Amino acid sequence: DDLMFAQRAKNAAARLGVIPEIINAGDARQRSWQPGDVVLIQATLGPLRQEALIKHLTACRPAPLVLAVTGHLETDLRQRLRRAGARLATHSGMERPLARALGLNWRPATPQ
Repeated sequence: DDLMFAQRAKNAAARLGVIPEIINAGDARQRSWQPGDVVLIQATLGPLRQEALIKHLTACRPAPLVLAVTGHLETDLRQRLRRAGARLATHSGMERPLARALGLNWRPATPQ
């Protein structure tokens, strides 16, 4: 939904050595997911709509692992998303949870 988030997500995936596939919510609802698939969602844009999408995705069999990205202080939203079956990440720190979701061993780059 947000071009800036999409670019940040693509950059995070690139740092992890992963080539992401960008899809819209309609395609996500129609897709046949495979074990090990990961869906990264910016949950702060249209949170009720994103929450419904997360519930749909986590009910699929097999279900993808859903990683919902929010702000640090969105406590109520974060609790609802966790109850819907999502794992959580923050906008400022999505690389580590994304690496975990993908089963990658990742450490942040150290400043030179």
